[in-house]
Amino acid sequence: MQYSTTEFETLYIQCFPPAMRLAISLLHEEDEARDVVHEVFLKLWESDVKTDNPTAYVVRSVRNACVSRIRKLDVRERVKSKLMLDPPTDDFDYEQRNEEVKTAIQKLLTLRERQVVDKIYNEGLSYKDTAASLGVSVAAVNKNIVGALKKLRNHFKTSKS
Repeated sequence: MQYSTTEFETLYIQCFPPAMRLAISLLHEEDEARDVVHEVFLKLWESDVKTDNPTAYVVRSVRNACVSRIRKLDVRERVKSKLMLDPPTDDFDYEQRNEEVKTAIQKLLTLRERQVVDKIYNEGLSYKDTAASLGVSVAAVNKNIVGALKKLRNHFKTSKS
């Protein structure tokens, strides 16, 4: 009992924006978020499932797919992908880059952003565990990490030029 083309198009138009917002907020990369959302819609189209609440089904599926992707990434790989703008060369000075990152973190980030970055990237805690240890919501952790990474990316992009 699949959706008709018209039903699926309506579902796609209705569910795509909230699904993308969720995926971007979890993955922090628009291209990767778009891939996840499209994979969810493709699976829904190919499956024989017809649900009573398709919006909830799509949003939950996108969340689960994003969490699965995040779990697959090693913490160090996430840090590298967020902070390393170019692949390192043979003469790349990791110690100097670490000092630059530490300095930027101290200068650019608020106390809460520094705490969240430390818990997630240094201690390897999940967003949920970070939220519990700091006494804030998971949404607050997400907001702080997004803001912190944006500041750091902008700093390193402009300092590179």
